[in-house]
Amino acid sequence: MSQQKRVRKIKRACVVCGKPLTITLYEDGHHRNGYYFSTMKIPVGKGDYKKIGTSKVLGNKVDVVKWTGKEKQIEYWECNDCFDQASHETWLEELLEKLYGKTCKDYEKGCGCCQAWDVYKTIIDHNRGKL
Repeated sequence: MSQQKRVRKIKRACVVCGKPLTITLYEDGHHRNGYYFSTMKIPVGKGDYKKIGTSKVLGNKVDVVKWTGKEKQIEYWECNDCFDQASHETWLEELLEKLYGKTCKDYEKGCGCCQAWDVYKTIIDHNRGKL
């Protein structure tokens, strides 16, 4: 097994929690300490969100907007903790959907589906420190 040469270290911040990251980049293109997703543009300075249309999301009509001010392009990095938490949340959400179906539009006290999703919300809030 050949050893990888370290190319360089870069400093970034987790987009989710803001934790500082020191990422090691290697010659073959892989990296260590963090998860890279892509780049994204964020609004900066003065501007407004201008409505440019509508779309349907999960059966609901929502406005489509465009930022009128300046934008800054940033790299989207997540720390290992945030990535792991999101992975576990996704796994649990997919399992609940498989077992109980999607969430009901209106909460009904005796509904097993509503109760299961209520427990899911409690778990997520607890893990995110909201409880």
